[in-house]
Amino acid sequence: MSYLYGDSTPSKLEGNYIEFLRDAVEFCVQVLAADQRIGQGRAQARSLEHATAGEYERLQKLGALVSKSFEGATLGAPDTATARCAAAILKSASDLVRNEAVAMRAALDAELAKREAQAGQERDGCVKALETLVVKHDLPETAVELHLAINGGARYAGRSRLKTTFGLDALVDLEIPTNHLFDRVIRVDRLMERLDVHAPEIGGWLHKEVKKRPQHLEKHHITEFSMGSTAGMIKLRLQPDGTGPGFDVLFAKDAPRVRLARAEQESEPPFEVEDDDAKKLLALQGKLAAAALELSKHRRRLVEAKIDGEAMRTHAKQTVLAERLIAHMAPVVQEIAWRSHSPGELVLRKLLSGDRREEIFLSKAELKLKLDPLTDGNRALFDPLWASPLPPAAVPVKAAASESAPVAVPAAAPAAHSQPVRYRPTPTLGTPQLNTSSAPAVIAAGAGSGGTPGPVPVAGPKPTVDASGEVMRRTLIGATVSSVTTTPLVPTVPPADAVSKTPIAAVTHVEALRKEAAGTIEAAITMRDPPKS
Repeated sequence: MSYLYGDSTPSKLEGNYIEFLRDAVEFCVQVLAADQRIGQGRAQARSLEHATAGEYERLQKLGALVSKSFEGATLGAPDTATARCAAAILKSASDLVRNEAVAMRAALDAELAKREAQAGQERDGCVKALETLVVKHDLPETAVELHLAINGGARYAGRSRLKTTFGLDALVDLEIPTNHLFDRVIRVDRLMERLDVHAPEIGGWLHKEVKKRPQHLEKHHITEFSMGSTAGMIKLRLQPDGTGPGFDVLFAKDAPRVRLARAEQESEPPFEVEDDDAKKLLALQGKLAAAALELSKHRRRLVEAKIDGEAMRTHAKQTVLAERLIAHMAPVVQEIAWRSHSPGELVLRKLLSGDRREEIFLSKAELKLKLDPLTDGNRALFDPLWASPLPPAAVPVKAAASESAPVAVPAAAPAAHSQPVRYRPTPTLGTPQLNTSSAPAVIAAGAGSGGTPGPVPVAGPKPTVDASGEVMRRTLIGATVSSVTTTPLVPTVPPADAVSKTPIAAVTHVEALRKEAAGTIEAAITMRDPPKS
């Protein structure tokens, strides 16, 4: 299914990225919120440990205080009632202190275990949230490996391994729909009527020698199939339960692309097949791969997930997955936002048929509402999603050596409705163009006609000097062009329409432009008809 951006330009998006973005933001919020709760639990545990340590210290001081209170007291002989009573008091106080200390430690351990169990539940919740995301959507920049094998001699069991460029490695169980090719054990002749390949065999009555003999594989069963970006394998066995003689077909991205190995000769290395046989086996792999790729969309449950090689459930910082996912989504979301007509929405269009499109949109406010449970620091992680990159800046056009060349006057601060306009100098009235210098122009009279050339001074228009002292030149339509640099010193006036090259002057500038035009025309007339001496 092809998707277009909101301005109807083609995109490279194959799936519904709007739906994926909504679910991905939900996943990231769940992971970050869980990390917040885990952090709060750890802070409370540290506070409880500190309070328990203080209470234990005071309790020990209390026991010592009881013992110290008897110092200097006359208790009499050990067998007297006073001595016996003092000994009983000291023993009782010591027992009480010890029992309270044990009870406090037991209460602290129980609370810490409870906090750790809650943290474990939060981590499990993060894994469950990832399962919801990967079962429903294809993650960006993901390499997929598929593996199907006979389970119980009657059906295949399939799994898919997803490896992203941002450190996630996930193993997912696949569900095989009814009436699918892998719904029951496949015999080769279901896909190819005949499959003959040549394999080396030892034969001969008198002299044993190795010769390549044809092997008929159309009666073999496909007991195992795997495929990845660089390698693949097909296991062919004579019996449907995977027993009996057969071959292992090994595929590789680089030459030799196809090799065979006998199942009953595991110690023997695989051998390279002939080119014609390789084409047949590659055709068989292609048919199986097409059916297996269909199964890759039927993900059932997440078996395991690792971040940078460590199990996600025990990873010290699960939030790193959310941070990396946001970083990978940001450029795509910015591109969608830039090409959407509405600044507050993300818009995609789906081609339904040649003349029908369906528009899919998502409000940025809806996404931001999902961030309410997060702290300000965690909300800031999503800021790249809201950034709207500007279109590429226009490259300034250098002034041409000839004054007759077009001069680009880009806007210094264009209005919201303005657009780039190319201006051309106004043609002179039958005479050479005005000199851009502040000195009067000099025209070589009679040059090239054989007469004596003589300089004739022409009264040019008074040069205009801006606040910085830079000499300016004014054209007949009032556009000011610097004689020194191409950097515009006045804002571009928007054109009247998409065709007209004449700018529209602002109402406040009409009178000033009228005076400038009158002075320019007067100077041009003076050049055409110089005063007689």
